[in-house]
Amino acid sequence: MNVVVAPLSRLFALVFTLLFSLVACAQEDGQFKAGQHYQVLPQAVPQKDDSRIEVTEMFWYGCGHCYHFEPTLNRWKEKMPEDVALLKIPAIWQPLMEVHARMYYVADTMGVLDRLHAPIFNAINNQRKMFAVKEGRNWNPDLKAIEELFNAHGADGAKAAKLMNSFTINSRVKQGMANQRAYQLSGTPEVVVAGKYRISTSLPGFKGKSNGQELMLQVADYLIAKERAERS
Repeated sequence: MNVVVAPLSRLFALVFTLLFSLVACAQEDGQFKAGQHYQVLPQAVPQKDDSRIEVTEMFWYGCGHCYHFEPTLNRWKEKMPEDVALLKIPAIWQPLMEVHARMYYVADTMGVLDRLHAPIFNAINNQRKMFAVKEGRNWNPDLKAIEELFNAHGADGAKAAKLMNSFTINSRVKQGMANQRAYQLSGTPEVVVAGKYRISTSLPGFKGKSNGQELMLQVADYLIAKERAERS
């Protein structure tokens, strides 16, 4: 009996060690799980360009977490493969956020977003400029402050102020809010891959992680590879 039990014990230990190693390797290789590290949306949202895998960040200029996520996201973007496109949707769930979303859409419509995106973030988070005036429970755009900001960065401030409440911007706000609902936004920043998968640090797999924002992009890379494999 002793001769048989000893080898079985060693075999059991070997199997246990092998299984543990496989699990560890799977985690190192980025084998993330639905419901833990990302949510599968009940209905996929159509992409703007199906020739690329779209990664959409949902953010708010007034969100400190979004402000700190921006440099990390920019570094990730620099290494982004050619078959991937990075898009942004400004989140809206209260009036002040809508003012800031309109500023984003105005800058994008005018073709000066590359000049204004960082300054808007900086002005709101570091200089405490809200670019809005509170009237009762509502917030209305501070058109003078918005015009001054655009002028300060080489853009047409008067045109920007005029566009804030235009039909074009109203339409983009409505579309952005529709996408936000379809993506089931729960906070900012959040990332959606291919219109199918929502990544949020509020999910269980991020609990206790000090590198949550970096982990979001690791999950995004995993889902990009998953989507690429499914398309091939």
